[in-house]
Amino acid sequence: MFRWLFLNESALTPAEHAAWKISALRIILLSSFILEGWIAIHSSITAAVQGAYRLLWVVSFFYAVKMLALYFSSRSVKVGAGLLIANVYGSAIFIVCTVQDPALAKLGYVFAYVSPILARVFFGTRLALCLMFVNTLTFLFFLFGVPVPHLVNLQVTLAYAPQYIHALLFLFLNICLPLAVFRVLYAFDVSLGRFRDASDALTVSYTQYQEIFENAGTALLLTDAFGQILQANHQANMLLGRDPKNDPELALFNWLSIEDSVRFKSSESDDNGNLRLSAYRTRDGKMVALDNISQTSSDHYIVALRDVSNLHNMHHALQLSQEREDYLSNHDALTDLPNRGMLRQYLQALLVNPDPAQLNVTAVVSFRLNSIRHANQQYGAQTGDVLLRRFADELTQVLPKNCFCARLRSIVFSFVVDHLRSPQDVIQFVDQVRQSMPNEVELNDEKLLIQFSAGIAIIRSEDSDPDDVIRRSEVALDSARRSNDQRVTLFDEDDAQQILRHVEIEVGIVNGLRQHEFYLLYQPKVAHDGSIAGVEALLRWKSQNLGKVSPAEFVPIAERSGLIHQVSHFVLDQACQQIRSWLDEFGESPVIALNLAASDIAQPGLLELIDKTCQRYQVKPEYLEFEITETGLSANEALSIQHLHSLKNHGYRIAIDDFGTGYSSLSKLSHFPAHTVKIDRSFVAQISYNRKSEMIIKAIVSLAKILACTTVAEGVENESQELFLKEVGCDLFQGFYYHRPLDTHNMTTLLRASYPKSKQLRRVS
Repeated sequence: MFRWLFLNESALTPAEHAAWKISALRIILLSSFILEGWIAIHSSITAAVQGAYRLLWVVSFFYAVKMLALYFSSRSVKVGAGLLIANVYGSAIFIVCTVQDPALAKLGYVFAYVSPILARVFFGTRLALCLMFVNTLTFLFFLFGVPVPHLVNLQVTLAYAPQYIHALLFLFLNICLPLAVFRVLYAFDVSLGRFRDASDALTVSYTQYQEIFENAGTALLLTDAFGQILQANHQANMLLGRDPKNDPELALFNWLSIEDSVRFKSSESDDNGNLRLSAYRTRDGKMVALDNISQTSSDHYIVALRDVSNLHNMHHALQLSQEREDYLSNHDALTDLPNRGMLRQYLQALLVNPDPAQLNVTAVVSFRLNSIRHANQQYGAQTGDVLLRRFADELTQVLPKNCFCARLRSIVFSFVVDHLRSPQDVIQFVDQVRQSMPNEVELNDEKLLIQFSAGIAIIRSEDSDPDDVIRRSEVALDSARRSNDQRVTLFDEDDAQQILRHVEIEVGIVNGLRQHEFYLLYQPKVAHDGSIAGVEALLRWKSQNLGKVSPAEFVPIAERSGLIHQVSHFVLDQACQQIRSWLDEFGESPVIALNLAASDIAQPGLLELIDKTCQRYQVKPEYLEFEITETGLSANEALSIQHLHSLKNHGYRIAIDDFGTGYSSLSKLSHFPAHTVKIDRSFVAQISYNRKSEMIIKAIVSLAKILACTTVAEGVENESQELFLKEVGCDLFQGFYYHRPLDTHNMTTLLRASYPKSKQLRRVS
């Protein structure tokens, strides 16, 4: 029963909103049906006694309407409420129009006055206002005493009619309607309590949300769909540089500059992902990324911001590093010119897209800076680098702006010449470039010579490999470098074969030293009496791939390639090892003469190297003699004389080889710390045939005596040569007339045979 009246509701949803309306309607209908029943019964009995059966029908009709209203209350609130309002107005009209007593009949208006309340509760404001207007008219009828026609004459006078009407008003207005109002208020109280609980819970939830929002460890924003900031935590405000109290700006992208946005790959993305971040610059210069954007149920957006300034700086630095790396991979670090790789790419593009008309000549020109070695030896490697930079600057200034120029390798520069008519035009152009280049540059008050060779390779129509074109220019360059006048040289196939031979020998020297293909032969030096006064160590090479290679061929290549130092170290080590062997066997050893190249003498650690090798084999300096050519002495005079004096002061012997073939003046020769002067074989071979050669030999012997040097004649091959040399006063002799170069075994046998004649070897000082 009570469940039927007091319907449950947990919230003011549409269903619960209808529930309290149904409940209030049922309370009014049921309470009025029950409470007004005794009036209906009592009045019906009275009317029946008086024979007023019409009144019975009226009462029955009103109760039938109430029963219909109760029935429809569970099906349609509006139908039930409409029947209730109709019942109220019907009762009011019935009282006003049927009761004979005017004062009592006017009480029927009171029933109509409650209809706006019922209409507002169950239907809405509009119907309530309409009924209020209708009731206003009835009130005016009452106020001005407008007579109401009696529509129905029941012809009955009920003794208790005033009590009936007052009782109806009392029951309906004092009990039924208040009970319904109580039910409505109860529903509102429940809803209000629920609202308070929800409000309290919402307050707690909002507080928790605020705590989470503020202390999430992430800069968070709440925005609408248009990017207007609805809420921002402290971190977001700090990141944006925003003061919400003093700055009313709410547009997010007025705080972030889209124009300064950048995109870069996120460090948190996997290796296979393509996730990229968009970062925007704030007003104070920070880079901020929209790390995450989530849509809420109310079409708002939660935006997570992240400070990626460091990541952006790292990304920028990495990008610069990558650009620098790309630049360095294609350019020479010393001169900033394109390197060999870029030259290849440039040539490849030319070869892929040749001149359709084939009227123009395109060539690759290579320059080699020949004076760099002298600069390095005289002033140090740093000076050589400066000279290379200056040479590169001068070359790029002389060349046309559209001419592609590159540093091919250490001291070789290459550029591409095109749009010329013939190879002769190319040669003339290169000559113009050579003439435009300065002959010397000044550095630290020193004038450095600029000497260079030029090689040209014409690009052929059948060319497809840029490396082959570059190789041809290098071959031509090497041919030009080996020429005395350092002329401009075009590529030639014979030169290519010769260069190939040089490359094979250069590679073979390295492998030959490693595989012990080099060995020493010893050619004795004899005195007037035929005794052995010393030996000269002669280097020989028998390659597994190249066969026997003459020293006249491999020694110049070793000097040009810088391998001569390794060769000289090998010769020194073998000679000291052999001296030690002869000392162990005979107690004595002949002086071994070793040839030194000009670059060997200029070597900074020459003396330390020789001393260390002699100490390793326990060989005294007096057993070694170092031969250097007159031309080698002149190449780097000051440093050579300094090192030769150091060798002499440590007890090593010094010999000038091939004397008379160079261009040194007598004043320079007087400063060389030499013990021995060797007469070149070219003069000895002319004895008895060339009077001038004989006079030169006499002059050399006389000069050697003035310099207090021993003379050694090379290439003595017959008796007449020996007699002449002895006659002019030459001290020692060397040549096939006495001994051919001997290997270690035969040289040891020769020494073994000579030692019984003398316990001590005769050494000429």
